[in-house]
Amino acid sequence: MGFVLVTGANGFVGSHICEALLAAGFGVRALVRKSSDLANLRGTDVSLYFGALDDLESLAGAVEGVDAVVNNAGLVKANNPDDFHKVNAAGTLNVLTAVMSSNPAVRRIVHMSSTAACGPSPSNSPIDENHIPNPLTAYGRSKLEGERITLDFKSKLPVVILRPSAVYGPRDKEMLSFFKCVKYGLKPAFGHEQNYINFTYVKDLARAAVKAIESPVRSGSTYFVIERKSYSYSEAGDLIAGIMGKRAFNLYVPAYMLGLAGRVSEKIARLRQKPSILTLDKAREIASKFWLFDSSKIERELGFDDWTDFKTGAAETIAWYKEKGWL
Repeated sequence: MGFVLVTGANGFVGSHICEALLAAGFGVRALVRKSSDLANLRGTDVSLYFGALDDLESLAGAVEGVDAVVNNAGLVKANNPDDFHKVNAAGTLNVLTAVMSSNPAVRRIVHMSSTAACGPSPSNSPIDENHIPNPLTAYGRSKLEGERITLDFKSKLPVVILRPSAVYGPRDKEMLSFFKCVKYGLKPAFGHEQNYINFTYVKDLARAAVKAIESPVRSGSTYFVIERKSYSYSEAGDLIAGIMGKRAFNLYVPAYMLGLAGRVSEKIARLRQKPSILTLDKAREIASKFWLFDSSKIERELGFDDWTDFKTGAAETIAWYKEKGWL
């Protein structure tokens, strides 16, 4: 089957991609920093390659000889918005440049983006991949820039872009706070009486990355990777509560209060010199009413329609959280 290079391999999403590739029969070369926490890769048969997105020499060696690349590395929180650009855009350019110079005959490059690059849907009608992007955050703008850089190479390299939404699953720390809220009896909604969203179970996303490598789709193809069914936050909370044998009640958080929390969180993060996921930027994103996307393109072109429903995925996630003492 050949080898696949995975950038950001030790993270939440990256480690699941590595496992899915191994299960599909690929060898995996994991690009990690020497300072990386490798706990998520422990016990897996991956080949570690030490390097970084801003180290062109290491990237040239990392991409050499592999059959495909999954460019999954990315920055999701930062005190300085410019840092998003350095990793999510400039880092993407470095990976593609390295492939062009050291392995131009590569079979596939899968670029991991996000629905944040597209922005929320303007109504309760799901949007498709032809929707004009309108990202709300510095993170989303950097991911969109990474997409555009990737598409600049589509005539020279076989690239595919994946856009997941609200990724959750075992090993995830960002969605853990929502699960904890429900455990303590609260189902939050932000800025509106109710928010609506498509979720992406991390194992589905990992399988989609494998599909994108194996499928002969045209270069430059972009796909939303989301469970077909959408959920209100309240409905998702009820499913989580039912799994945990709890009762939870709706908690409406006005947009101005969420924004204030974002401002305070930003200031604390700067004082601690440690970035927080909740910022004023992120608050605007969270308070959007609709994050609804159409899954028909990936189902039609990649034959990917075996979605994990949120109840099943949440149950697996809760079981893992409990096993690790996180919940």
